[in-house]
Formats: sequence, structure tokens, C-alpha cells
Amino acid sequence: MKTDVLVVGSGIAGLVLALRAADHAEVVVISKRRAEESNTNWAQGGIAAVFERGDSFASHVRDTLRCGDGLCDREVVRRVVHAAPERVAELADLGVAFTREGRAFALGREGGHSHRRIVHATDFTGAAIERALLARVRSHPHIVLLEDRLAVDLILDSRLRGRKPRGRRATRAGART
Repeated sequence: MKTDVLVVGSGIAGLVLALRAADHAEVVVISKRRAEESNTNWAQGGIAAVFERGDSFASHVRDTLRCGDGLCDREVVRRVVHAAPERVAELADLGVAFTREGRAFALGREGGHSHRRIVHATDFTGAAIERALLARVRSHPHIVLLEDRLAVDLILDSRLRGRKPRGRRATRAGART
């Protein structure tokens, strides 16, 4: 089997990557178990994002850094907080059935958050995300999903071989000549 992109893992990151890459390439996703058995599926909490009137990115960053007790990278927190509303909207567009109040997301206030900013899909947010993404992946004509496969099996499976770099050959120690 030939592919342009190989994605190892069927959690939220792997499935979103597969869907994005499939717009430009042939994609194979491998999952060590059934795809529904990822850690994403078991996540019950929601996703924190700034949607509430009166909330701000600065407040969300401040709350996260305070609760992180010095363990957070300020720049990473800033980037994640600023991207969160767009990522939540993208998941909703992909079919995730987030809990709503009318047309708006129903927002909860939890943990160290100073505003209502937690978006849920009832109490099973991870399962809702996994279901929606898997439905998209399974129906996409440029994605093949292989379940019950370990990444090490790629070395052993003659049908899934990587291409050798042109003009170079790999040595046993991994150095290129």
C-alpha cells in the first residue's frame, strides 16, 4: 500500500491531521486498537475557549498561568488560548454536537476559570469529538483507516514500506551516506 502521509494514532490530533492532509494527499491512519478506543474517546471534560461577552484572551491566559503554578510556558499558553475559539468552531463544523443554548455554545465555569468558557458535548465531550471525526475520516475518499496495528508493525509489514530518500542510502547506524 502506498501513501503520501502516514498518521500514527486515531485520537483528535491524528484525525484532524488526516482530514487536513487528505485535501492534498492520500492518507493512511493507523490505530493500535479499534479507532474508538483512543484516549480522546474517554475525555469527559470540556474545552476552554473565550466566547462569553466580558471574557478576554488576557483573562484566560492569566487564569491558565495562575493554575499552572509556574509550570506553563507563557507563549504556548497565549497561542493555545488565542486559537481555542477557532478550533472549537472547526470541530463544530466537522459535526461535533456541542451542547448549545439556542445557537450559542452552552458555557460552563469550572476549575480556576474566572469566566464561563468551558464548551461541552453533554458530559462526554471526548466521545462526541471522536465520533464526529471518525465519521468524517471513514467517509473520506482519500483516507484509509487501519485498526489494530502497532507502529512497529510498519517495519514488519511488506505492504507498508517507506520510500528511501533519493540520492542517499541509510546505513545501519542511521547515518546517511
